[in-house]
Amino acid sequence: MATSDFKAALPKPIKWSTGENRYDNSGKQPRSLTLFVPRDSAYALAQYLINSADDDGRQRTGKIWDYEKKAEVEVEGFYINGKGKEGRDGEFGTINPSLSKGAVSSAQGSTSAEMPF
Repeated sequence: MATSDFKAALPKPIKWSTGENRYDNSGKQPRSLTLFVPRDSAYALAQYLINSADDDGRQRTGKIWDYEKKAEVEVEGFYINGKGKEGRDGEFGTINPSLSKGAVSSAQGSTSAEMPF
């Protein structure tokens, strides 16, 4: 059995799912994405986002929708990936990012006193 060096950045993974957008009456955005963040992972997720924003090695160029310009624009940012599958109620999966090298693990629990804000 192979050993893994994976260390989770979050104590509990985030669950994601897709489904029908119940609030779309116009048919322009018929699908929705939902994230469920366990309370135990909220501070660790915030710290992960801050660490990722500060890590120049993670930065990529990506396109987002600019509502004022009504067009796609390129911005700097980072990706958060998850794994999933399709089931009887739609697509679903988890997001459990790897702890960045040099970062202190929040997966063992954290307190708000450890947060920079």
